[in-house]
Amino acid sequence: MLLPLLLSLALGALPGSHGEGGERLHPSDGPDADVRIQVEPDRVRFFVMLNLAFVDEVVDVPREVDDDLHPVEVPWVREALLEHFLEVNQVELDGTVVEAVDAGFEMLEPDLTLLPLFPRMGKKALVKVQMVLDYPAAEAPKRVRMVWGTYPPDLAVGGPGFMPTVTIRAQLFSGGIVTPVEFTEDEPEFTWHATGKTATDLMLPVPQAVAPEPIQYPLVSSIIALAGMIVLFRRRFDGMAWISALGAIGVAALLLPYGRVALPFATQVELPAEAEARDIFLPLHANVYRAFDYTAESDIYDALARSVDGSMLDELYEQVYRGLIQQEQGGAVSRVQEVRPLDLEVVAIGELPDDGRLGFLVDARWQVDGRVTHWGHSHDRTNEYRARYAVVQTDAGWRIGGSQILESLTVSATPEGAGG
Repeated sequence: MLLPLLLSLALGALPGSHGEGGERLHPSDGPDADVRIQVEPDRVRFFVMLNLAFVDEVVDVPREVDDDLHPVEVPWVREALLEHFLEVNQVELDGTVVEAVDAGFEMLEPDLTLLPLFPRMGKKALVKVQMVLDYPAAEAPKRVRMVWGTYPPDLAVGGPGFMPTVTIRAQLFSGGIVTPVEFTEDEPEFTWHATGKTATDLMLPVPQAVAPEPIQYPLVSSIIALAGMIVLFRRRFDGMAWISALGAIGVAALLLPYGRVALPFATQVELPAEAEARDIFLPLHANVYRAFDYTAESDIYDALARSVDGSMLDELYEQVYRGLIQQEQGGAVSRVQEVRPLDLEVVAIGELPDDGRLGFLVDARWQVDGRVTHWGHSHDRTNEYRARYAVVQTDAGWRIGGSQILESLTVSATPEGAGG
């Protein structure tokens, strides 16, 4: 669910920044590229989305209309771009240079309602093509060296006497983890190393629920001693009865360390003190957001299950997911940059009022920094929340078993049209 969203981010139509003539400009009003890289066990795959302004800067393919691309012309553009990237880009897997394989190409329908945001490039900024380049691997790569070799002028920020080249801001997906990657004309190379870690390995440790020492009952000794007493009473306290009883008691005393059983009512987990409750909640809460470092929905759910009780998984998934969606960016999903706890109060410890389970309630306030990166720029936003959480004991340990958002507000946001 999330990866298709990330690979097809749409641009919103909110007011942007102003150019020289007072017109509203979008930061991709010039040559622009959106690059996604997937490191997989059998290949490294590049999704490269380019607008027509970028295409015209790197290849020369005659077209009937300067600011558009006819379907008949698509194969020529595809061939020219493939030849270009084979020449200027390079991918090296574990020390071996691998040639790209053309794995797909398509022209995307432009959203012409956005034309007012692109007074400089017009339709050339909105007509886009996406190519897929595969670099096959004989085995799961441990080291991937990537060189991006083409940098058109950044017309969106340049002007007379100052014309920088574009920065290629990409995102690399591997093992469920997203890594930002940046290629520039001065630093065109990036090397990825396999760590063997997944997003789950980055989860913070949560203190385990502590069970008190169970009361051990000396069952075997008790049975032997009781048998001796029964013999004593039945033989009416004669001499042999006393000898048998005393012998049974002696054996029972010797066997006291053995044959003991725990009383079931004494195995309940101890409730934490206030400081311990804080130490339990903070990593649980942080791990909820770390679960969204994954891109596949099933992986997110698996990671969430390490912090959230099963009955709450769907609700908390939707709650956090809604908070990460940037509607002004066409519904794009933010990547969490940082989660900052601001205030935390433990309001109750014991039997929870809603379901009778043992645990504790906290009132938490925190901020979340999120970032959407696409088309050579990024949009940042900081949201602040206050919520009441219930943390409960489960067979798997402490888990968030209930939540209620009390406050939600946007603290800051990169304006549409401002580069990141």
